[in-house]
Amino acid sequence: MSGSAEPTARVFFALVPPPALQRALAEIGRDLARRAHGRPVPAENVHATLAFIGAWPLERLSVLDDAATAVQGESMRVMLDTQGGFRRAGVAWVAPSAPPHPLDALAASLSQQLKSAGVGLEERPFHAHVTLARRCRGPYPAGAIDPLIWDVDALALMQSDTRAEGARYRFLARWTLRPRPVAP
Repeated sequence: MSGSAEPTARVFFALVPPPALQRALAEIGRDLARRAHGRPVPAENVHATLAFIGAWPLERLSVLDDAATAVQGESMRVMLDTQGGFRRAGVAWVAPSAPPHPLDALAASLSQQLKSAGVGLEERPFHAHVTLARRCRGPYPAGAIDPLIWDVDALALMQSDTRAEGARYRFLARWTLRPRPVAP
């Protein structure tokens, strides 16, 4: 009997900025990469990961779809105003110095829905950030940057395709977040 492995895709849930913001962040990433002696993330790959799944059976993508459909999340405004790095991971990033509550709530809701569906996740706390440079050797920039405003309105399931020139990400599915409440 010849058994073949079930086809899988390398997937993750993310927030993806609109193209103009991706380009602005990639420009910052080129500077971060130069200063931290790393490689900039291409503009089309700029995103904030909410949950990394890894290799997932293509036949079971509906499990991820169902989990994401059950997520409770609302649109939000995120101010990216600080830069830093994760030395162990070798990445430089930008992030909100004060993540808005809806961002943490969205990440927690997604994590809970995925765990309820039997999806194994890393057990590290969520740290909102957008990786802009990889394979960094340091020194890592730290501190305030001119703020960039990001109006987040959707959650995405992305696939990572590894290529000789580096990973490329593509949308598999997208869920619109609830409109944020209007103050009276």
